[in-house]
Amino acid sequence: MNSIPVGRRWALYPTPGCCLLITENRFVMRLVWLSINASYSHSSLALPLLHQASRTQSNWVWHKLESSLGDSPEELAVQLAELEADLVCCSLYLFNCEFVFSVLQRFKVLQPDCMVIAGGPECLGSGAVSVLEKCWAIDLAASGEGEALMPEILQALSKGILPHGLSGTAWREPHSGQIIAKELTPPLQYDNWPKDNPPCQSKFFALDKPFVQMETTRGCPHGCIYCSSNRTEMRYKSLEQVAGELELLSKKGVTEIRLLDRTFNLPEKRAKLLLQMFRLKFPELKFHIEIHPQYLGEELRQELLLANPGQLHLETGIQSLQDEVLQALGREASADKSLQGLAFLCQCSAFDTHADLLAGLPGQGYENILDDLKRLIAIGPAELQMEILKVLPGTPLQKQATALGIRYNPAPPYEVLQTRLLSPRMLRQAGKLSRLVDLFYNQQKLQAPFRLACAEHAGFINDFMHFLSNDGFSAHWAGSLSKRFIYLAKFCHNASDHLKDCIALHWLKAGLTLNETPYYQPEALSEIPPDCLLLEGDWSVLGLKSTRLYLLHGAQQSHVLAFNRAVAMQQPCAIWQYQANRTP
Repeated sequence: MNSIPVGRRWALYPTPGCCLLITENRFVMRLVWLSINASYSHSSLALPLLHQASRTQSNWVWHKLESSLGDSPEELAVQLAELEADLVCCSLYLFNCEFVFSVLQRFKVLQPDCMVIAGGPECLGSGAVSVLEKCWAIDLAASGEGEALMPEILQALSKGILPHGLSGTAWREPHSGQIIAKELTPPLQYDNWPKDNPPCQSKFFALDKPFVQMETTRGCPHGCIYCSSNRTEMRYKSLEQVAGELELLSKKGVTEIRLLDRTFNLPEKRAKLLLQMFRLKFPELKFHIEIHPQYLGEELRQELLLANPGQLHLETGIQSLQDEVLQALGREASADKSLQGLAFLCQCSAFDTHADLLAGLPGQGYENILDDLKRLIAIGPAELQMEILKVLPGTPLQKQATALGIRYNPAPPYEVLQTRLLSPRMLRQAGKLSRLVDLFYNQQKLQAPFRLACAEHAGFINDFMHFLSNDGFSAHWAGSLSKRFIYLAKFCHNASDHLKDCIALHWLKAGLTLNETPYYQPEALSEIPPDCLLLEGDWSVLGLKSTRLYLLHGAQQSHVLAFNRAVAMQQPCAIWQYQANRTP
């Protein structure tokens, strides 16, 4: 490590304008954490984790400057400069790095003597060097778990020493500007995790967000080449530690927790015990969990069947339903077993299950993408997300991309642009498919008719997308709900009576305009006819003042719908199936 030259910011003794404070014959130094989130609802664990790990460095005062991507980088740079920090730290992600760079470069012009350190996923492996190359305002980048470095960095700076030469870092020499790195791979691990105090004990743990994040494990045994946790050592918090942390969170008023565990249900026995703990000891908390549907043994399935209604939200990383593609990815998975596990999860009524797919994978063709979508839609997860594969810094895929024939954007978000089997145009089409699924399948009011159309028409997804594209549909299209219904109805005008009946019924269930119902015109009724089977709602609405009844007389099925604004503003408050094959 090098001694820091005397200057405005890094003097061993206070100089005019320096923010060092003298307290009991010690210098108190100021660290400012620049926290840039994707939106208000998001907050990283990085700051509270590092703050807890560095609690022995008592001569440092920590501050947080928090913002989101929608704010002004110019204003943030001024606010950061006004805090007169001795050290500025930040965590870089693919979604925020360009914005953070623009803030830091303005700040560094205003405060050239303040040291700036970055960490986070963008700095993994060779990414630490890349970050320094991309942003001249950053002096040091750390690869891996920052808790392993932060106390040592703060201690060095307190002594007037530059924290250069530490394993797991890349740094910029102050005079020559040369970038030097030391042992960036494998990324650093913090040996004291999980024995350290939980991050919720830090004053920087965000309790004002809709949800909080929590770890019960670190590492992942799987070999997915696109993941930064590829085959990293598994470390676990004990069940007692997890219970203690959940008790703290509950006492702090937290109601929703997103677990960051890469694969929650490995090992299965531990997952079963955790789910049992959530169900019996913390029924007031909601949990968002990532789960691998292939690893669902009988005991774990039985526990999932006992889940408290609404307590769990499961996300399954399917990625692909082609075994040869999974093998190319390094995923030790069977498409059929994953599909069977997903089918089980989707049949569990106590929680919603989401499924994720990737496009742009090695060995994947366009027909594979369409087939994967069709098979998952047939299973029926609550939501289905498909994203273009990203070649992230520090991942095996980044090193293997050329050999695999993958071309990708070198700047965030690092999306794949071309593969051996997917042309640039095909990947653009895949982006439109993703938008189509999000707007039509993931809209619950449209999901049933959309699924039925997929089941009845073998090439529906691709044909419907081309139909929409002829009218300007793109990956950024955002039509209203009624407009989406109208497009679907137009495309399906020659479809089966069953599908048309379904579209018309769900139009009305969505609360859309009665006299614009596709295919049929609802008829006003003065009373409910006989032979009606209640499907939704309650018979009691018939006795309420201002309840209006309408008959939707379809080609195969007819329904009576009750509307009352005092119960539901636009949507029907009760629905009956009308079983007589005639108009009353």
